Amino acid sequence: MKNRKVSILMLTYNAPLYVLRSIISVRKKTEGVDFELIVVDNNSKKFTKKILQKLVNKGKYIDKIYFNLQNDYFAGGNNLASKMARSQSDYFLLLNSDIKIRSKRWLSDLLDIHPACGGISSYGAVLAEPRRADGYCLLINSELYKKYKLDEEFQWWWSVTKLQSMVLKENKRIVSVVHHENKLHHYGGKSGKGYRDAKGMNIDIEEVKKWFSMGKVEFIDYI
Repeated sequence: MKNRKVSILMLTYNAPLYVLRSIISVRKKTEGVDFELIVVDNNSKKFTKKILQKLVNKGKYIDKIYFNLQNDYFAGGNNLASKMARSQSDYFLLLNSDIKIRSKRWLSDLLDIHPACGGISSYGAVLAEPRRADGYCLLINSELYKKYKLDEEFQWWWSVTKLQSMVLKENKRIVSVVHHENKLHHYGGKSGKGYRDAKGMNIDIEEVKKWFSMGKVEFIDYI
């Protein structure tokens, strides 16, 4: 179990100070896991790009980076980052760039509760119907992600919701930790309101509920 390999996929879009803190936090406060950090910048303003380039130049914070010439939002950006991942990675971790790590075992603990037969584990839960894992720190087996990817017809959060429904239909498990401040803090919303222009935001919630016709997400209060 010590050889578990993870590719952390992190999208950046403005919010330069949060981006800086998030990347440094991941690099300095992650122990017990073989991981790489892949950053895709979704065409941020110059200051954010400058900070990212400085981190790259230091040679110890970011393993791979791509400066996108457009904003491909959550779905397109993560799909792009997944293509940059090393072939040996067993898992992809979708991780927002406005987080703070609070335990050096945050990732190893998440791996410990990950479904043994494949699936999803996450910090963060959406308890409104359809009840589901949140998407700001979501771990998925790499082969599952490669099979389904994020549906780019839903460029923002509905893409990760649909991905979960596909995983459940494969009879795989999804485990979500509701309370996780001891492991990781998510500030939330620090990249602004650019998502309002994303495709798929106006889908009827009743249609989304139909996606979850098979299986249910399992919730853990804390670990």
